[in-house]
Amino acid sequence: MKLGKVEKFSVRYAVLKVYAKFVHDKIFYKKVKYFGAENIPKNKPVLIAPNHQNALMDALAIIFALDKQIVFLARSDIFQNPIVAKILFFLKILPVFRMRDGKEKLKLNEKIYNKTIQILKKKRPVVIFPEAQHIDKRHLRRLKKSIQRVAFKLEEDSDYNADIQIIPTGIYYSNYWNFRSKLYVCFGKPLSLKDYIEEYKQDPAKTMLKFGNVLHEKISEQIINIKDLTTHDEYDFLLEVYDKYIAEKLSIKNIKDLVNKIIVDKETVRMLDELKDEKPGDFKNLMDDARTYSEGLKKFKLKDWVLEKAELSNKLFRKILLLIFAVPIYIYGVLNNIIPYFLPRLITKELKDRQFESSIVYGLGIITFPIFYLIQSFIVWLLTNSFIYAGIYLISLPVFGLFAFIYSRLYVKTSAQIRFNRNKKTDEMKKLINLRERIIAKTVK
Repeated sequence: MKLGKVEKFSVRYAVLKVYAKFVHDKIFYKKVKYFGAENIPKNKPVLIAPNHQNALMDALAIIFALDKQIVFLARSDIFQNPIVAKILFFLKILPVFRMRDGKEKLKLNEKIYNKTIQILKKKRPVVIFPEAQHIDKRHLRRLKKSIQRVAFKLEEDSDYNADIQIIPTGIYYSNYWNFRSKLYVCFGKPLSLKDYIEEYKQDPAKTMLKFGNVLHEKISEQIINIKDLTTHDEYDFLLEVYDKYIAEKLSIKNIKDLVNKIIVDKETVRMLDELKDEKPGDFKNLMDDARTYSEGLKKFKLKDWVLEKAELSNKLFRKILLLIFAVPIYIYGVLNNIIPYFLPRLITKELKDRQFESSIVYGLGIITFPIFYLIQSFIVWLLTNSFIYAGIYLISLPVFGLFAFIYSRLYVKTSAQIRFNRNKKTDEMKKLINLRERIIAKTVK
């Protein structure tokens, strides 16, 4: 198996990264925040250990958070397509084989790990997702031993003088799939193996397990970690119900700030965990109420924020007028962006694993949108014989495409508010409103 020259600096990679980062940070995501890059040592071997929730978007989040060309280890099944494999090698991603890939392939891991150690010795950062598999939950799985195997192997090869630094890293998405969601990446304080070396010499397996538990705890500190998957959806739902009230409790004014939102959500999870431990009966009742409330909202196709805001009719009327007058602009934006917008959907609708959806939409988007924009602008130039008209048209395409998306979101939200106003005096909606108040009163007020 040829591993390529993933450790070499690539000019093509560097050029593509500038463009891809701009689209990623400024267009695909509404807001992106990177923290803790100063925690990554510059003159030591570094292993970055992030949580894994959103397929290839997690790798991109780390790539764009740092100025370096980073090498990744990823599960081998994504390398099955030869074209995809070439792209992944270009992106400096190496495969790691698991038992499910076949015993005979596990032997290839030795070559992968040796290559990784060579890269680390050259002080090039390497990223390994220690969960070894993504999950569409705000939950940190039990960690595999890949980080420890590479790290301790490097120390062995260096007479235990390598002083490798492991960086526990958290990646957070406000939504895994939606265009214009929010992204947060935080690099924690580095962990050293110095305090584990003597133990490792005596009992490698026990020491790797011990360090894995510490690493799990440190990664967990960087993220929203809902430990019990049986009540994950109820927790996740209550993060939105409680955020405003927990923010007031913590004297946090701007809940829209991504950092503040994460602080609030961590406090909500802590509060719910505490209730579960101290008052299991009350906790069970709260989970039942959250489930009932969530299902009631789904019946009316509403989100919790609609009941929370309950906007007055005059504000709603202004939104309706805005939507009516903006229809021509919306149509222009849709018609001129419809082909590249829907092309990825032809692939994503066939996906068995939805966690690859945003990866495909983003990956195809950075290619197809520019191509179609240039083709369409060329056609305008042919029809008008004017570079000025073609240039203006070209500039208008992404601007009005984004406007069309914002319009569609406003339409969805306004429709939800209209639906609520139409039903707010019904017995069923009154029960939902009362249930919401009871949920908040149980733990917040």
